[in-house]
Amino acid sequence: MSLRSPFTKINRRLSFILGLPFWLTFGFWSLLPTTRTPLVEIESSSVSSRDLVNIGLACFYLLLPSINNSAIKYWRKPWHCHLPILTVGLLVYAAFSVEWSGMKTRDSMAMLYTLVLTAAAFLLGYTLIEKRCIESIRPFLWRVTVCLAAIGLLYSAESFFSLGLGTASAYESDTFGVQRVRGPLFVSTTGFFILIPALAFAVEELIQSRTQRLFKLFVTFVLLLTIIGLGSRSALLILGAFFVLVVLSMKNKKQAIIAFILILILTSSAGLLFFSRAKTDRLQSLEDTSRSDTYSVSFKIIYNRDDDINFFGSGYGSYWPWYITDMEGARETNQYFNLVSNPYGNLLYHPHSTFLLLVVELGFPGLFYFVFLWGVLTSLLFSNFLGTAYPILNSGVFASAFAMFFDFFIFRSAQVNSLWWLFLFGALALNSSENPSNQHKKEPTKIVEE
Repeated sequence: MSLRSPFTKINRRLSFILGLPFWLTFGFWSLLPTTRTPLVEIESSSVSSRDLVNIGLACFYLLLPSINNSAIKYWRKPWHCHLPILTVGLLVYAAFSVEWSGMKTRDSMAMLYTLVLTAAAFLLGYTLIEKRCIESIRPFLWRVTVCLAAIGLLYSAESFFSLGLGTASAYESDTFGVQRVRGPLFVSTTGFFILIPALAFAVEELIQSRTQRLFKLFVTFVLLLTIIGLGSRSALLILGAFFVLVVLSMKNKKQAIIAFILILILTSSAGLLFFSRAKTDRLQSLEDTSRSDTYSVSFKIIYNRDDDINFFGSGYGSYWPWYITDMEGARETNQYFNLVSNPYGNLLYHPHSTFLLLVVELGFPGLFYFVFLWGVLTSLLFSNFLGTAYPILNSGVFASAFAMFFDFFIFRSAQVNSLWWLFLFGALALNSSENPSNQHKKEPTKIVEE
């Protein structure tokens, strides 16, 4: 027996034990209905215990030492592209900007809490990758992908067969034929943000690995079925962008064509299956008056206000103090209550765009952060042209980020954000590990499995 085998076993056991909090929390996020999730009253605002667990888990992994000496923090290259310091810096600036946002005290406290939750979501996704040795990242991402497929299959079955696991909506039944796929972990308007990176990783595994191909094919099909079942026009647009990026950016054109044909066949099969029950009416038009009015009014605000306000921003929450409206469920009871009035027109109660929030409320610092984040994403996509080993994953993460222009992520939907950051940092770590300049910095390989 090798002398290293006892230490390898210890590492495996330690990795498994330290991974348990995440997997148990993943189950809690995914299976416990939102209506049955306990609420805690803090500073006269309701706080979901689901979000408090998110914060606690982020603190746990942030304070946890690296699992072993081959963790990627020893690499010379800053694999994380300085995103941790810039993200935390932006959130600190957003917290200071609340002082000049003009919100009521109750809204101010609630919006400050959303910044804590945003930081927790980011740090959880980052530390779950940063604390690992490079050999364990790919198996870990695969387990996350399989779990998302399993959850997606459950949510899709509820939608397709009306199992009675969630609350029904007569409006969705009329416009989509069946309930749109949703559940405690993600809803119809947010699920694609993490399902498309997961789909990309599943296709990557299916093409590159010769083991368990039938199972990987099934996982890929389930993820596609779930994405289509969301009934989201944004999801279909980003799915199409992902197809195009796979074909155009992969250096290995043979693999690109195989991946495209495979995805096209599976997408067609999933679509035929789901739309044997569902309707396509709501997917035939991209018109959304409320959103387009919000975008138009936002640019009017930027154009008409002073340059110093455009530079520093009007303050986090100044136009969209969305948290209390979210928690009190105003959208369900009064469709007009979620409109925010200002001299230039009406805005939806949240911007439906991460980009708009950053430039309107956080000014130049927000714009700089958004451009930098897209620089990181572009570097991932550019590595495809250089022949990286993970071109499909890179394309999926890059494509999913387009949602930040017309949907509201990063600051809202903490659990979804945590998993998206997990895929982004997983892609950055896997790509950085291939850089020849890092090879002499890495210690002898130690395979760690959970």
